[in-house]
Amino acid sequence: MNTIRENRVLLSFVIITTAICLRAPITSVGSILYCIVEDLKLSNTVAGTITTIPLIVIALLSPFISKISEKTGANQSLLLGMIIMLAGILLRSFGGIVGLILGTGLIGMGITFGNVLIPAIIKSFFPDKIGTMTGIFTTTMSVCSGLGAGISVPLAVNLGWGWRWTFCIWAVTAMVSIVVSLIQLKRMPSDCKKTEQVEGANKLQKPLYKIPLAWWVAVMFGGQSCVFYMMVTWLPTIVSDRGLSPMAAGIVATVFQLAAIPANLAIPMLAGYFKNQSRLAVSVAGMGIIGLVGILFAKSVILLGASTAILALGLGGTFSLSLVMFGMRTSDGIQAARLSGFAQSAGYVMAAIGPFLAGAVYDLSGNWAFPITLAVFIMVLDLIAAGIAGRDQQI
Repeated sequence: MNTIRENRVLLSFVIITTAICLRAPITSVGSILYCIVEDLKLSNTVAGTITTIPLIVIALLSPFISKISEKTGANQSLLLGMIIMLAGILLRSFGGIVGLILGTGLIGMGITFGNVLIPAIIKSFFPDKIGTMTGIFTTTMSVCSGLGAGISVPLAVNLGWGWRWTFCIWAVTAMVSIVVSLIQLKRMPSDCKKTEQVEGANKLQKPLYKIPLAWWVAVMFGGQSCVFYMMVTWLPTIVSDRGLSPMAAGIVATVFQLAAIPANLAIPMLAGYFKNQSRLAVSVAGMGIIGLVGILFAKSVILLGASTAILALGLGGTFSLSLVMFGMRTSDGIQAARLSGFAQSAGYVMAAIGPFLAGAVYDLSGNWAFPITLAVFIMVLDLIAAGIAGRDQQI
């Protein structure tokens, strides 16, 4: 019993240290991108790929992660992902232009391993605490995402670290995750390793794309991802085009990042109290719709900030609840990894398309009301999918 408890404690640290690495290495880029451009003499086209490459890699690689984990075990595969992440961070910092591109791709690969496998590990080792552990996971990601964006300029510019050594902070967290994972794997009971690799091996033979519930979960995850990245990309521009100052745009963008944190923690924990999460799922998706409608009509920075906060709560809650669904709509860790990979592949395709689509609609219409209205329709679809995915059923 003590060995099992110790293993769960170590796994908790693995989940937390991995979560630190899954967003911050990307969100830390934007605020000091100009430093990279000046140092490496990059074109705007190349610079733009630094944030696009990880999304493409995640979308393409996600379906294959579960296959790897079925052969090696989810914990071992997660360790591999963190090693790839560490290599990517170091290569991005010290490999020149080629290293910047390849390293960014490797970081995307490492993120994909974590994205897909953490919900499966939670399902396998914390079946009684899926909501709580998912809440801790998503909250850590959200906090560190904002931290990554916030500390980059002070470290790189004010303290003179430069962009290379600033990025290496996340190499340290990746190394910590690797060390903890190695300790955890060494102390994991041998029967747990065998169970993890064979559980569910004969289940779910039917392809996921033929299962309607898998598509509803994928649409639920993908809808919020699409709207989130649309807002991350264009929200400051939308605020500025309302005649407000750049400072006001920055404040609204900060609210968008920070307001999601309470939902990231609370919604998964609430989900754990119910067998049927439909009402909760519809409620949080509905908050996203209310927030977008508010942004559509708001003129003042106060109303824009309030609407943005509501939107962030809705998107943060829907994101966290989507991860909970990967565990609650499946019967074991293998199924959870497969569903996670399937849904996240579809979701990140939508995430990559969202900002481009919003920009194209604006170019055609010349008015941000049309892209925002498009986002409202996407969230309505997300609400419908969330209501169906939240029902007490399993694949």
